[in-house]
Amino acid sequence: MIVGIDIGNTTVEVGLIENPKNIHSYKLYSDKNKTEDEWYLLFNSIIKDKSHIEAVLISSVVPQITDKIKNAVSKATNSQTFIIGEHINYPIKINYTNPEEVGTDRIVNAVAVINQKKYPSIVVDFGTAVTFDYINKKGEYEGGAIFPGIKSSIEALFSKTAKLPSVSLKKISNPIGKNTIESIQTGIYNGYISIIEGMVSRIKDVCECKLDIILTGGDAYLIKEGLKIDHSLEPYLNMKGIYFIYKNLEKNLLSS
Repeated sequence: MIVGIDIGNTTVEVGLIENPKNIHSYKLYSDKNKTEDEWYLLFNSIIKDKSHIEAVLISSVVPQITDKIKNAVSKATNSQTFIIGEHINYPIKINYTNPEEVGTDRIVNAVAVINQKKYPSIVVDFGTAVTFDYINKKGEYEGGAIFPGIKSSIEALFSKTAKLPSVSLKKISNPIGKNTIESIQTGIYNGYISIIEGMVSRIKDVCECKLDIILTGGDAYLIKEGLKIDHSLEPYLNMKGIYFIYKNLEKNLLSS
């Protein structure tokens, strides 16, 4: 078993990964004020069986807490811990102008896609930001687009407008709201569906090829219900990517 940790701006996901079909995942709040000891206690309570852990791999887009989490999980598991992109190179060609600018989370998803032979494809990840990532027909990461996340948009609307209430995200089929709350909810829900469908269409026009559309991330479950384009849902895409990165590392270590 390996332990995968995906550190995002909103959540820290901890995955106990036996293989791509056997993943147990737990989500924690990305609290930058937590101490190393507090992280240790959380990891120690989640990771019960420490005897079969081969390694711990961390994907992070939050440098402020990466070292605290690395030290805490290393102590909790007594296992070798690697930071992807720092201790481990990405096993994928990145065609970004400056590859170092690409978030580790986006590359980890792309690695999962190429190892599952689901390319060319677009990965739409619903996190603090909504990201679109295009993996070309050669299995290379080409780039993509970044939008404000759904919850970020709701919070911005609530905090910047005096008379509009805060609302929860829910499926609203009718694009015409009959009151203020419905109007906000349909604007967010159907607006993001239009963004997804529109961006996918535009990327397809540029690529001129048939693409697999893969959804992942926290709000993907709700958004998928309203989409009118073919797609699949991969809730553990990030953890699968971490697993495949480890297997590539293991292969390289055995052959060296």
